Amino acid sequence: MKLSEEPKKSPIVSLTPLIDVVFILLIFFMLVSQFMQLQKQSLPLAATEEISVTDTDSISIRIKKNDTSNAISYRVNNIEMSRSQVDAYLQENKVTEVLLMPEANISLQTFITVKESLSTLGINKINSEFIGYEIN
Repeated sequence: MKLSEEPKKSPIVSLTPLIDVVFILLIFFMLVSQFMQLQKQSLPLAATEEISVTDTDSISIRIKKNDTSNAISYRVNNIEMSRSQVDAYLQENKVTEVLLMPEANISLQTFITVKESLSTLGINKINSEFIGYEIN
């Protein structure tokens, strides 16, 4: 007398539809995450040679280096000033927003020093526009 049962066949599950669904979900989440990043990005200012500032609360400061004497000069709203004159001007006019525009021959350390000194004067909104820099 034979009491053995037939071996049970396990159902075959095809993984192909599961892989398709996973790829579709992956593509969906990648697209959604890209749109979320675009909403958070700020738009850069257009590169212009001359900037006219009509608001008295915001100014532009161009940082230049003289090629012959290596002296650093500052142009506040296209007016040549020394570093002490810039500080006095910012304190007198209660400036709250500054656009820093270092030229290509300005070192990073000089830019950071100017930016830190503006922060110590109480200016919280400091934007930057790099003139003549090549981004590789």
